[in-house]
Amino acid sequence: MFLTQRKMKQAAFFIVCVLLVIGFYKGWAKTEEEQSFNDKRLRQIKQNEDSLNEIEPEAIEKMMEMDNDVPYIEINDLQEANTRIRELEDKLHRIEAKIESRVPKNFPTVKFLNYKNRKRILVTGGAGFVGSHLVDRLMLAGHEVIVADNFFTGRKRNVEHWVGHENFELVHHDIVRPLYLEVDEIYHLASPASPPHYMHNPVKTIKTNTVGTINMLGLAKRVGARVLIASTSEVYGDPDEHPQSETYWGHVNPIGPRACYDEGKRVAETLSYAYMRQEGVSVRVARIFNTFGPRMHMNDGRVVSNFILQALQNDSITIYGNGKQTRSFQYVSDLVDGLVALMGSNYTLPVNIGNPIEHTIEEFASMIKELVGGTSKIVELAAVEDDPQRRKPDISRAKKYLDWEPKVPLSEGLEQTVAYFRKELQRTKHSQKDEFETKTKASLKNDHDIIEQL
Repeated sequence: MFLTQRKMKQAAFFIVCVLLVIGFYKGWAKTEEEQSFNDKRLRQIKQNEDSLNEIEPEAIEKMMEMDNDVPYIEINDLQEANTRIRELEDKLHRIEAKIESRVPKNFPTVKFLNYKNRKRILVTGGAGFVGSHLVDRLMLAGHEVIVADNFFTGRKRNVEHWVGHENFELVHHDIVRPLYLEVDEIYHLASPASPPHYMHNPVKTIKTNTVGTINMLGLAKRVGARVLIASTSEVYGDPDEHPQSETYWGHVNPIGPRACYDEGKRVAETLSYAYMRQEGVSVRVARIFNTFGPRMHMNDGRVVSNFILQALQNDSITIYGNGKQTRSFQYVSDLVDGLVALMGSNYTLPVNIGNPIEHTIEEFASMIKELVGGTSKIVELAAVEDDPQRRKPDISRAKKYLDWEPKVPLSEGLEQTVAYFRKELQRTKHSQKDEFETKTKASLKNDHDIIEQL
């Protein structure tokens, strides 16, 4: 049905009339509301005037005096606020001073490398004994260093003098889980290395040396990085060959108490060369022999740390067995030299890195007793199961392909290590460490200075 033009005009007129009526009604209602509100205000004002008339003049004067006192009260509040602000500023300054003392800005002198020569280097286990010394060397050389450590045997204190440096990064990470980074080189040092530590949790030790190694080799494959695997002289077991060359296959008990470490490292080497042959990963393998120096864990159960700690505390120096077992000890800075040289070389087969000068355990105990002094006595205890009787590296490969051999004399290295352990025993408060570091940090110029001071 269509509306005619006349009906449309009628409908429009009707709508306009309705709107006018509604508007008039609203206006009238608003006027009434305003009038009611005004009447109420007038009544309130009149009541207030009546109340003021009832107040006595003396009370009015007191009220005026109170009004005059208000500015004085406000001034007092402002002064108190200013005093409080000054107290907070002083507290903030003290906090800032503590922060500056905890994180020194004076780092050891670092060499500058341009973007072509500077590398991003991952060091797994970099907060440990050997790893922290390697980190010092790489940082001083001007590279960017990332340390990944789960702190099972490593300690943050070993690398905290680099925390805050633009080239340094510390990652709390267990390499049994994958790690995704962009790096040029990987030093895979993560693993407990002393018998008490790796026998404390043998399954974890095996997983670190197998699954962890797979993760690092996988990372190297993805990003095209070169990886150095830190193996051990323990792959030779209790050797039938003396001295031990890299071609010797070893004599290892696969189910003994030390097998979690010995066989774990042997599998790590197998994995490395499998990745090299199948995936083209650039691999280097270092078989590390007995090493000592500052930052050794005091309770790691190794020969050097045990003997020095016992001698410093005038306890009995305990020898397991008859003391005729032989070991070859190298100072940690020599080992770091060898690791860096191997990483930079083109040689891919395993390389022994150790000191070929052999000493019996008995001779070593006597040397430390004489060096430390005191009243300690040398005591023989029952032999340890699967303890190797002879250990001496053949370093012909290292000399030929790396131009490397140990340089630090045993006596000099022992002096540095004894001095470090003596300081560790004297440390009773964390604040003493802070005071020591604040005084020495600016004077540290190279990795050898760091070794001597820390």
